[in-house]
Amino acid sequence: MDKLFLLQFACFIYMMISAAFIGISRLHVCWENNKYERSRWMLCASMLILAGHFLSQMIFGWRASGDDLGAIINVLVYAPCIILVVMAIYNIEAVQANHKKLSTIGLISYLAIILSLVIGYVQYDGLHIGLWIYVIQIIFLGTNLYYTWVIINEMKKRRRLYDTLTASDMIPYQRYSNASLYIICIPSIFTPIVIISTQLLLIFGPLLLLALLFFNMSFVALGNSYHPTEALIDDEAGKVTEEADEKSNTQVIQLSEQQIAEIEGKLEKWCAECNYKDPAVNMLTLSRAIDVPKYYLSQYFVSRLNTTFRIWLSDIRYKAAQDMMLEYPDYSNDVVSIECGFSSRTHLYRIFKLRAKCTPTEWREKQGKKS
Repeated sequence: MDKLFLLQFACFIYMMISAAFIGISRLHVCWENNKYERSRWMLCASMLILAGHFLSQMIFGWRASGDDLGAIINVLVYAPCIILVVMAIYNIEAVQANHKKLSTIGLISYLAIILSLVIGYVQYDGLHIGLWIYVIQIIFLGTNLYYTWVIINEMKKRRRLYDTLTASDMIPYQRYSNASLYIICIPSIFTPIVIISTQLLLIFGPLLLLALLFFNMSFVALGNSYHPTEALIDDEAGKVTEEADEKSNTQVIQLSEQQIAEIEGKLEKWCAECNYKDPAVNMLTLSRAIDVPKYYLSQYFVSRLNTTFRIWLSDIRYKAAQDMMLEYPDYSNDVVSIECGFSSRTHLYRIFKLRAKCTPTEWREKQGKKS
């Protein structure tokens, strides 16, 4: 067997395993999120289509019969698969989703590819379409670059939204967003170029598979870290347009001393009741719990405390963890992280490294030496 056939066989097995991995992981999701689940099945569909593509390549040998024919078949299959992957990412990332626009552009692009193929077929009387293959590649590359631009913009908006409204561990989302960026950028730049040459496919094919593996693992990890309150954030984002959101972020609200005192009293009561122990709490749930509008809370943190909701709540949990370690020195770090509202032990470790410049265990040892 030659190298090309082995690569196609490896890709076929990998895509089948990936589809099964993403699908079966549905059984281990703690909290169901409708947006995430739609993205899951989009990814499963793309993996199965690619698996069928590599199987057909092994059977019919299109790539083996010529690089130009192989490139045409690859574009015809890769284009809709990349659209599915992009829609899966966009479905999670988009703050104000416009699926219709994105899918319309994908459809127009694919029709342009089909039209170029038909013109080349008529002109050259066959699938060896000469220079038209480069037209198809340019359309494919341009569409991929547009998708990359859209996804990067949506990631920036989502990160700003999470940083403003949440206080949970951002690492799972950041890992997923980084993986999303890689899996979009790599095909956008390399795929339209490498598919024209079998030798380039043998070199870059395994790298593309590694990028896809990284993305699939990050996608599953993101699903396991979702909380029901994520839906509140998506609802909040959908209520206003981007322009109105930017205006509200820059608008300065002057709080009276009476309003400040009222907010302080409600926050002290909220903390005294240990509501910070809920790892899924965010600005919206806090606003509803103490009956203070979100924009008043935001302005209070910024103007009065010179901080943000994320930093404020992290400080509350950090101090609670310190007090618990001093009062109950036998408690493990796992217990402390759960009791103080951290989403995981690693989140507790990161906060201590940031605040105390040491791990929780090292902090305990220092306090023991002092006492």
